[in-house]
Amino acid sequence: MNALAAKPDPLRVVVIDDTADLRELLKIALTRGGFQVVGEAGDGQQGIDMVRLHHPDVVLLDLAMPVMDGIEALPQIRRLTPKGKIVVLSGFGAQHMSERAVSAGADGYVQKGAPLNTILDYVREVCEGTRTTARSLSVVSADSGRSSGARSSLHADKVDRQTRPRLAPPAAPAGSAAPAGGSSSSGAGAVPPAGPATPPATTPAPVAPILPAAAGVRVPTAAVGAPGNVSAWEALKVAPYGVVELADEPLFRVVHANPMAARLLGTDKAGTPLAMVAPELASLVSYHRLDSDASFETDVPGGRVRATLRRTGWSVLVFLDSAAEDVGLLRRAIATTAHEVRGPVAVLCGIAETLAWDGDSMDDGQQERLMSSVARQAKILDQITADLLTAAQIQRGTLRVDLQVIEPRSIVQGIVESRFDVAVAYDDHRAVRADPLRLEQMLTNLLSNAHKYGDAPYLVRVRPSADNAEHVCIDVIDHGDGVPVEFRDHLFREFARAHGAVATGTGLGLYVVRTLAHAQQGEVSYAPGEDGGSVFTVELLASE
Repeated sequence: MNALAAKPDPLRVVVIDDTADLRELLKIALTRGGFQVVGEAGDGQQGIDMVRLHHPDVVLLDLAMPVMDGIEALPQIRRLTPKGKIVVLSGFGAQHMSERAVSAGADGYVQKGAPLNTILDYVREVCEGTRTTARSLSVVSADSGRSSGARSSLHADKVDRQTRPRLAPPAAPAGSAAPAGGSSSSGAGAVPPAGPATPPATTPAPVAPILPAAAGVRVPTAAVGAPGNVSAWEALKVAPYGVVELADEPLFRVVHANPMAARLLGTDKAGTPLAMVAPELASLVSYHRLDSDASFETDVPGGRVRATLRRTGWSVLVFLDSAAEDVGLLRRAIATTAHEVRGPVAVLCGIAETLAWDGDSMDDGQQERLMSSVARQAKILDQITADLLTAAQIQRGTLRVDLQVIEPRSIVQGIVESRFDVAVAYDDHRAVRADPLRLEQMLTNLLSNAHKYGDAPYLVRVRPSADNAEHVCIDVIDHGDGVPVEFRDHLFREFARAHGAVATGTGLGLYVVRTLAHAQQGEVSYAPGEDGGSVFTVELLASE
């Protein structure tokens, strides 16, 4: 026969994922593998529109996305392309959600972070049409340094959608809700307080606290300020538990608080009545103030703690240690942080693999886009590690800032030009006193938060403060759904995350922003936007 066999048309693909750099890598891999990418989208709603427009043969669908997640979008996509293949892209450790997606009609799932060659082979196998069961791909190693012909270990989790019982929706993960916290006037409010003690006529020098035996540490008893010695309170600055000294009088005013106690109570300001910041703790301290060795659990603004009381003669020392729930909170924080790190690492590994495949044949435009992706993902990793380091410094009491006279415009422009597509408005051109690196970290966190949880258009506005002529405000504005009313009191707490939030994160970003603002003699606040969305405001002292 002289007639050439007709070449089959390439399978048409729509890629739906909220990470633009990963979409770019998948497009390169799919095109190299003989597929035709006809559309892409950054969230479930846009993905539905793309599928409706192009009627693709294959859909690659991410699960965790803003606006509408993959689980919610999947049934509509299935109705729009009943004969198409839907392969779910699951995040690190999200197998239960992937199985739920398969039960809802997906043809299989592949874990992000797998080598692109392995993902390509898996999609090709799903599209062959010879398999009537869904199959999962689990990657034992995602080492991008292996040869392009090497194959990761696969195991089949054969799931027949005709016979497999539908999976019930999983319960909301424990880490998705805001951590327990917030002061409460109930609980211990019915405990009768002991009678007031007569305050001393004069204020003696701070007494070196005696730590409870459970702490296993003894503080030096050297006189405060004695030459050649470290004072007790200086030593307690790096303690991993809170220590607050209270005046033994009816209001139990704060005399001194180490950094951990200040974090848990939300203040270290001397003279503050304990009941103003932690009413439940104040009530229990009042009830137990005459006990020689009282210990109990209670809630404070920073979470649930175990409190132990000691007396010094004229004052009361309260030791605040983590309750059991904090251990679970820390474990969930580690898991979510690992997930956050996994995404950028997967993209970087994919870029290395792509360059190994086709680096020599790529045009300058493609190479430039990949190098831009490397820079963006490296900055994301840098932001995550910076927040983790800052949180550790806060807990150890070693956080330092270098206040300088700087112009907000230079910091804002540097951030916007390197990472974010936002509008900028300057209504105040005064310089401020701030640490330039810390201010960059704060604004980067706020803009990342806006892109994760908000919606366009985004705006950074520098303006004079309406309440204090000596302050300059920097607003970060989005037009999304805003922060739920019931979560606003938890916004700036460590590891806090709104219940049901789709976007992921470490839960440290806003906590770091608040702490850095206070360290620079400033403040950060939230307000709902006039036309919806959120307005986060950093307020700093203007330089004369």
